[in-house]
Amino acid sequence: MTARLDPRSLRTRAAIRRAFEDLMVEKNADRIKVKELTDRAGINRKTFYLHYETIESLFDEVVTELMDEFFEHYETTPDKPKDIDGHARRFFLFLVSQGDRAERLVCHAGSYDFGGRVYAEQMNRYRRLGKDPFGWLPEPEEELVLNFIRTTALDFYRQWVRGGRLVPQERAAQLLAHLTCQGVDDLME
Repeated sequence: MTARLDPRSLRTRAAIRRAFEDLMVEKNADRIKVKELTDRAGINRKTFYLHYETIESLFDEVVTELMDEFFEHYETTPDKPKDIDGHARRFFLFLVSQGDRAERLVCHAGSYDFGGRVYAEQMNRYRRLGKDPFGWLPEPEEELVLNFIRTTALDFYRQWVRGGRLVPQERAAQLLAHLTCQGVDDLME
C-alpha cells in the first residue's frame, strides 16, 4: 500500500531513500533493518509502512529505478533481444558508471540478492519488449539458458570488482560480451 504522493509524502520517501543510501555505505543492504532505516530517516516505523509494505518492497523499488535508468538512458536496442553482445556490453558499462551504488547492491549477495534480481529484471524486460530469442526452447531449457546468461554476467562483474578492476572497463565489457555469445573456444591457445 503506497501513500499518496503529495509533497510531504515525497519528502518522506526521499528521506527514506537517503537513509537507505547512507546505510548502504556502512553495511550490505540486506542487513539494513526497518528500525535503523527509520531512525536514520527521522520517521517512525508506522510512517515507513505507509509508504512500503516491507523493506523488500523498498529494495524492489531500488531495483526497478535502476533498471528504469538503464533502459531509459543506456539501452539502445531493447526491442532486439538477439543483440546479446550489445546488451552485455552496455549493461556492464552501465553498472560501472553507477560507481559504489551499483557495486554495493550487486556485489554483495545476500538473502535479497540485488544482483540476481537486477539481472533477472533486465532479462524479463528484454522478453517483454521484443521477441523472445529463446522462446522456441521448452520452458525448462529456456530458463537454464537465461540463468547461464544472468549468472555469467553477474559473476563476471563481481569478479572484475573483487579483482581490483585491473582490466580496463571497455576491454572487460568486450570480454563479457564475447564469452556470453561465443564462449571460450577461440580464447584458448
